[in-house]
Amino acid sequence: MERQLQDSSRKGPSLLQSTFRERAFNGIYEVVARQNHFYGINCKLSGSVYVVSEIEGAVPLVHGSCGCAFHHRLSPRKLFSPISDLACTEMDETDVIRGGEEKLRAGIIDVYQRYDPALIVILPTCVSGLIGDDIPGVIESLRSKISCDILHAPSEGFSHRDGDSVEVSLKNAAKSMKCSSAPPTAQDLRGCGHEEMMFALADQLMEEQDVIENSVNLEAFGRHTYRFWNDVEEMRRILGKIGVELNTTVPTASVDAIKRAPSAPLNIVVTRNTRWADRMKERFGTDYVKKWYFYVGFDKVGKFFIEMASKLGLEGEAEDAIRRERKRALGDLSESRRLFKSYSFAISTQSFLFNPNLLSVYTEDLQMPLRWILIDSQPMKSMKISRDTVEMMTGNLIDIAEKQDMEIEILVDPSSEKMARVAKGVDWLLTDRTGPPSEKEGDLGMMNIATASNLIHQTGFCGIVEFGKHLAWKLQRRTKKDAQKDASNPHRKLIVSRFDYEEDCYPMIKDPMCSSSRRMWSEIWC
Repeated sequence: MERQLQDSSRKGPSLLQSTFRERAFNGIYEVVARQNHFYGINCKLSGSVYVVSEIEGAVPLVHGSCGCAFHHRLSPRKLFSPISDLACTEMDETDVIRGGEEKLRAGIIDVYQRYDPALIVILPTCVSGLIGDDIPGVIESLRSKISCDILHAPSEGFSHRDGDSVEVSLKNAAKSMKCSSAPPTAQDLRGCGHEEMMFALADQLMEEQDVIENSVNLEAFGRHTYRFWNDVEEMRRILGKIGVELNTTVPTASVDAIKRAPSAPLNIVVTRNTRWADRMKERFGTDYVKKWYFYVGFDKVGKFFIEMASKLGLEGEAEDAIRRERKRALGDLSESRRLFKSYSFAISTQSFLFNPNLLSVYTEDLQMPLRWILIDSQPMKSMKISRDTVEMMTGNLIDIAEKQDMEIEILVDPSSEKMARVAKGVDWLLTDRTGPPSEKEGDLGMMNIATASNLIHQTGFCGIVEFGKHLAWKLQRRTKKDAQKDASNPHRKLIVSRFDYEEDCYPMIKDPMCSSSRRMWSEIWC
C-alpha cells in the first residue's frame, strides 16, 4: 500500500509493533541479508537496483544478460520482497560482438509501453560496460518519443571497491572516536551501487527550485516497511516542534518529489557516505548535516537536532523543543528506570563493539546497573578485520566506560564457562547477539533483546522509550527461572534452532559446499 509523505494523519501500529512485525515477516532473512551482502549479491548492480525500487513509479532496465537481472531480483535490503518489475535487454553473444545499442533502444520502448513508468533507469552490467555501448546517446535519441524521464547510472559490477574497504572504514571510525567523537573522513564507497545511483538522481533528475525556508530533505529507505513510516513520522513530529518542514525523503519518494528536492535548503544524511549530498551542494547550494553513528541516546540525539537547526538559524527553537521532548521521554521512562535499578545486569553484545556510544543508552537513559559487558567479536572474523582494529574498537568502549566512571568489567569472546559464572553473578544476562542458538543459553537465563534494541537507533526519543518499556514489561512478566525454563524446554525449540551453523558466519549452515564457497569468495575478495 502506497502512502503519501504529506499525510500525517495515518494511524498504524506502534513503533514497537512495527519492529516486531518486520522481524516476523522477514524472519531469518534479516540476518541472512548481511551474509548475502558479503558472499552473494555483492556488485554495484544490486545497490543500484534497490535504490530504483525505492522510487515510486520507477522501473529499472538492466542492460545485460538475463542472468544478471534474475540474480538481482533479490536485494540484501529486502530479501522478503523480490523486485518484480525488473526489465532486462537480455544481451547475448551476438550483441557482445555487434553492440547492444539497438537492443537497449527496443528495451526502453518496451518498458515504456509495458509498465507506463514515471521514470526508466538504465543500469548497465559488466558486459555492456566493457563493450562501451553509448547509453547516453541511446537515451537522447528517444527523448522525443517517450514522455517519461530516463536516466542511467554507472552500475557495471567490474568496478568493485577494494576488498579491504570494510577494514579501512572501521579503522577510520575507531580512530575518529579517539578525537572527542569527531566525524570520520568521507569514505569512498564506490562499488556498492547506492552512491552511484544517488549521484545519477542529483545530476540527471533533480531540477533548480525556489527555496522553501526552514525545510529539509531526509535520506531514508524502506517505503514498503512499517518501520520506515514510523521513523519518518517521528522525525517530522520533532522537526515540526522546532519549526522545520519535512520537504521529502530521498530516494524513497515519487519522481516529482525527487525533482523538487533542491527546494529544501538542507539535507539530513543518514547512510555511511555524504558524497551525494556534496554533489547536491555543488549543483544547487543545498547544505547538509550528517546523522553520525555517535548520535545515540537522549543527549546525543538532542545535540543532533540542535546542530541541524543551527544550519537554519533555529538553534534557540531547537533547544526549547528538545528540552521539552527530553523531559517528556524521561517522564515516560520513570517507572521503567525505577524497576531497572532493582536488578543487576550483564549484556552479551556485538553492537557495542561497532558503536560504543550505545553504552550510555543503557547506563544513563535507562539507568540500568550494568556489571559486565561481554563482547562477541565473531562478526569481525568473518569480515577479516585485523586484530589491531578490533583492539582499537574495544579500547574505545573501555574509554567511554571509564569517562562515565562506571564499575563495569569488559570481556572479549569469553568462554561459555565464564559466561555462566557472569550470569550467576547478576540478576539478568541480556544479549543482542544474532549468532546461532547456544545449548547453554537455557542454563544462563539469557533474555534476547536483538530485535527490540533496534529501537535505540531511531533518530528521536520514542524509540528508547518504547525499548525501555518493553524491557521492563518482560522483566515484570518473567522471572529468571521462567527464562531458563523456556530456553531449555525442548518442546519450545524452533526447527531453525536445530541446524548446525557456521559460528562466525551465522546463519550459514555448516555444510562442506557452503563453507568451501565462502572460503573461495574470501580468498578472491579479501
